[in-house]
Amino acid sequence: MSGSTDAQSRRWVACHACMPMVLFVSYSGAIGGAERLLVDFASGLHGEICVACPEGALAQAARTAGLRVFVLRRRSLRLRGGIGARTSAAIALVAHAFEAQALARNLTPDLVIAWGMRAAIASLLFRRRSTPLVFQHNDLLPPGGVLRALIRVAAARADLVIALSHAIALDLGRPARVVHPGVDVDDFHTLRQRAQEVLVLGALVPWKRPDVALEAVALARQTLPGVQLRFVGAPMAEDGDALAERLRERAARPDLAGAVEFAGAVSDPRSELARAGCLLHCAEREPFGMVVLEALAAALPVVAPAAGGPAEIADPSCAVLYPPGNAAAAGAGIARLLSDPDLAAELGAAGRKRAQESFTRAAARTRYRCAVEALLPERGSPEPPDPAPLAIVTVTHNSGRELGWLLSSVARHLPAARVVVVDCASRDDSVATARAWNGRCSIVQTDNVGFGRACNLALQEVREPVVALLNPDVELLDNSLARVADEALLHDRLLAPLVLTPSGGREDSVHPLPASLPDLLSALVPHDVAPRQLVPWHATEPQRVGWAVGCAVVARTETLRRLGPFDERIFLYGEDLDLSLRAADAGVETWFWPAARVLHHRAHSTNETFGGEAFDRLAQARRDVVVRRRGRRRAAIDDFAQALTFRSRLLGKRVLGRDVQRERRQLEALRRTRVAGESADRVGGPS
Repeated sequence: MSGSTDAQSRRWVACHACMPMVLFVSYSGAIGGAERLLVDFASGLHGEICVACPEGALAQAARTAGLRVFVLRRRSLRLRGGIGARTSAAIALVAHAFEAQALARNLTPDLVIAWGMRAAIASLLFRRRSTPLVFQHNDLLPPGGVLRALIRVAAARADLVIALSHAIALDLGRPARVVHPGVDVDDFHTLRQRAQEVLVLGALVPWKRPDVALEAVALARQTLPGVQLRFVGAPMAEDGDALAERLRERAARPDLAGAVEFAGAVSDPRSELARAGCLLHCAEREPFGMVVLEALAAALPVVAPAAGGPAEIADPSCAVLYPPGNAAAAGAGIARLLSDPDLAAELGAAGRKRAQESFTRAAARTRYRCAVEALLPERGSPEPPDPAPLAIVTVTHNSGRELGWLLSSVARHLPAARVVVVDCASRDDSVATARAWNGRCSIVQTDNVGFGRACNLALQEVREPVVALLNPDVELLDNSLARVADEALLHDRLLAPLVLTPSGGREDSVHPLPASLPDLLSALVPHDVAPRQLVPWHATEPQRVGWAVGCAVVARTETLRRLGPFDERIFLYGEDLDLSLRAADAGVETWFWPAARVLHHRAHSTNETFGGEAFDRLAQARRDVVVRRRGRRRAAIDDFAQALTFRSRLLGKRVLGRDVQRERRQLEALRRTRVAGESADRVGGPS
């Protein structure tokens, strides 16, 4: 390679080093006020923002907001109970920590934000000292010496603690930066529809003191008999049904009979705030109180305890504050407000003004962004990029949705790269998706000629010195393909980046040579404990391998053209193994390059075409390639190694009580392929 091309490549890499990766880790997958805030704050950050959480409402909300989600296992949220419950909670927390540690190791984010106390405790185990850590503290400390001590240790180890309120920061007893949440005030209507209705908004849990709300309204009705109480929220605790039953029994007594409604949960509280006469908040230890802030935005007067987070949101200019837990004082405040429409209107207007001046969503997001981005490594301003030395080649067949993901990630991380799309007679919007992309894109349309021949056609369109062959269901996570392109210019190799699964795990994308000793040994040793020579995709440093799966391969354009790159006799499957074996014969090594990462959704159209994984085709393709490139004896050894691999996985899954149908199907497909090959050998025909 010329010195000018090398310098151009290095400048191109430097121009694309400006987008940080931030990883939010949440133990909970449910959606409450704290989780909604996670999505809101995360959406206001710059860069590649990832959320690691169990599948559920939080994951869905994050995806809807355009955030990348890595799915963690769902674990019990219960902390209290007997020794057994506490032991189970500790085990679950440790397991969560190791899962988060593996994800952070694979992603190598620039910043980790442990969202909530459980994630912060887990960070004591998974934290990498080289990666800045933010502890987002959303709650008051729980009772109990051990938990409180662990949370404070986690806070001490974090580079920054962000608290939602001064009440939370004071309770923690450690330095913390307070960032109050905010709301879009203009989203809240101010028309009051039922001046005699008291609204209690939030989950039905004991610590929010719904029992105090019932007593307060009962007392208020002694002055204003027409007062109604409406609970909007659902039970959340494991004993929530018992609590709801106790509340209903109290509401049925004569002083409240017919005056209390349990409306259940709602997805949008704004209509509830618009219809009420006032908001009643009763929690004695409320960390912040988002519903109080939303009530102010809706110009709804508030009756709230003069303590904790609510006291930071509302003051006497816009609310009636009462001593925490004092139902009589709360009832008097309700009666005073609802009997004086002018006072209610005055407090409501003052509350809306306070929300506009001190608690806007835009200002809160800006404060949060400034707080966390101060911990990110300094990055220079991007220069206008040189023409990219890298072309990305992908082959589509009914892959419109996946292609959209790939092109969006290229536009985000490598906008100067050119993409060559070869479409093999798609019936969906694959071609339209490529044409609509506003990046540099070349489109080749052809019949369904197969993956290998389609890639060979694409190479005719490439003018760049380096090519990345990517499946359409691959996404870029960062600009690291630029760095592996630079490596390809320096060394004539086939380079395979680290391939991550949608859960953030490592895909087995590189392997030892078929029928080699490492290949045979890897069939006997569980991959989780095997040395990296046997399972090279676990390596953290560049490593020479036998062959690489073709979902992501980078090499010099001239090298690929010299190699073919693909044998066009192979329509589908086995092309990648064949390429690596022919490259080795030509003196071109295949290397695993984990510094570059891509995400593989494994959502390609072949699964739909064949109704799942085509095990027979896969087995036959592998055997054909090994016979053709290494001979029948090596193919027989490889058959044995493959069978050993599938059987050991089957036994391992049985021990763990997991489904083994996949391994059974693989073994059956391998048996059919071996029998067919032995039959062909006896008659002297092809395998």
